[in-house]
Amino acid sequence: MKDAPTILFPTGSFYPAQNGGPDNTVYWITKALKRRGHHPIVTTTTSGLPAGVPVNTWLDKDCGEVIYTRNAIHYLPLRLLFTALRSVRRADVLHFTMISYPIGVLLAVANSWWFGKPMLWSSRGDLDPPILRRSRRKKLAVIWLIRHLVARRKLWFHSTCDAETAYLKDHFGRDARVIQIPNYMELPDYLDAPKEQYLLYVGRIDPKKAIENLIDAVAGSDAFRASAFTLKIVGDYDNAYGRSLHDQVREADLMDKVLFLGHRAGNEKERLLASAWCLFMPSHSENFGIVVLEAMAQGTPAVASLGTPWECLKTQGAGFWVSNSPATLRATVEKVIALPEASVSAMGRRALSLARERFDVHANAAEWTGTYRRMLADDRNLSTQYQ
Repeated sequence: MKDAPTILFPTGSFYPAQNGGPDNTVYWITKALKRRGHHPIVTTTTSGLPAGVPVNTWLDKDCGEVIYTRNAIHYLPLRLLFTALRSVRRADVLHFTMISYPIGVLLAVANSWWFGKPMLWSSRGDLDPPILRRSRRKKLAVIWLIRHLVARRKLWFHSTCDAETAYLKDHFGRDARVIQIPNYMELPDYLDAPKEQYLLYVGRIDPKKAIENLIDAVAGSDAFRASAFTLKIVGDYDNAYGRSLHDQVREADLMDKVLFLGHRAGNEKERLLASAWCLFMPSHSENFGIVVLEAMAQGTPAVASLGTPWECLKTQGAGFWVSNSPATLRATVEKVIALPEASVSAMGRRALSLARERFDVHANAAEWTGTYRRMLADDRNLSTQYQ
């Protein structure tokens, strides 16, 4: 068995695209793997790709071999499919991202029938109940295909938290093999910025995020209204839900206190995170919530809802883990804005220490390398039994 196996990552988009969290998390994993001598191969599309990145050609990057394929049909990227199929022979392990991605399903079936490589499938929140309810029939059909057409003895799943492990076993059986590894990240350079009097939301503008509950919370708080604090909302709000939030703020007469900043990225986003008094993530559910870790990496405490796996904020004194009801969020907002700056800084230092100790991808890359080796050893043992 190879000490440093080749891992193929077929995915719909990839860094520097910013279509969602997996664009970055898969990049951080592959970069850490390459540093440890592994050979990652990433086949992806041009979805969300900034201008200037070469397409339809293999690139040698800090995260391995990458090819961004241009496809005529977004929902059926045939060039990606054919490129990934040609790459399967070179791979020791296939690592898929998101359960419902059609190309992942097609590749998994093809691999089950012809190539026989072990497969790891990261759920990436695809089975969270609020997400599963969207296009439920289509997603349940995909789950049925995986259960009936993908070789079970070749298949492993990856989850990031206890809840996601439970969702996987609910859909794929109690005997489904699930490896639980949190979302590690490559920690950015720490910006030693003074704290400013604003609360911050950063992320997708989507009903799952329960941003309306946070707006209700500040709208119902006399202490917030009377304070110098503002709430800054970072994310593309040009959708029906975003427009409803805008209307909600206007009706509450908070246009000067709740500010929609639109999409922010790079150094501008890091500075917003570093200077914030506190980050809020009031989601109904999250399999992880990478933005909490991004805030912690800048020494900013966070408030996360009970529907997220961030109890350590509470236990480590790095923030709050609370219900996302408007009443509870209002009480938490009032507690946060009443904190002296010295207390906020102390919480931020604990958050930064927690991020560095538990969630740095390079410090924890052995979990991934060990997982792939375990899969290959198990596959070798099974192959011996079937001979």
